[in-house]
Amino acid sequence: SSRPPPASPNEMSAFHSEDYINFLAKATGDNLRVYGNQMQKFNVGEYTDCPVFDGLYEFTQLYTGASLDGAVKLNRGDCDVAINWSGGLHHAKKSEASGFCYINDIVLAILELLKVHARVLYIGIEGTGFSVNAPLTSGMTDDAYERTDIQTGHG
Repeated sequence: SSRPPPASPNEMSAFHSEDYINFLAKATGDNLRVYGNQMQKFNVGEYTDCPVFDGLYEFTQLYTGASLDGAVKLNRGDCDVAINWSGGLHHAKKSEASGFCYINDIVLAILELLKVHARVLYIGIEGTGFSVNAPLTSGMTDDAYERTDIQTGHG
């Protein structure tokens, strides 16, 4: 099988801000001093859990491209299951890195899946536990949450 194409800046901007993507494309281990203010703004660098390293942008393009490619293949019916072992970097925010996550390939893949499918269920498995992201009604309380049917998102 062929390798998935790297994600383009345009594809990544379906969720992420253009200035954040442009920063990731320019920042390297060698030129960090030039981007001091932007490093703080985008939560990357030496004193964060998101270091800048040589090849960072290419790394984000590769893992994001693989997730997008999997979503496209699922949408076309080319496969029933798509797994990207290098993906799942779901902590990244629109304009900020977080938890060693720079580009949120999960959000981008879900946006791709929503082009064909009415709903997408995302289950994140981390370490010894797991989490389920399900839409809940506005104003959800702890008591109401405990009575919520995870299948429907309603109490």
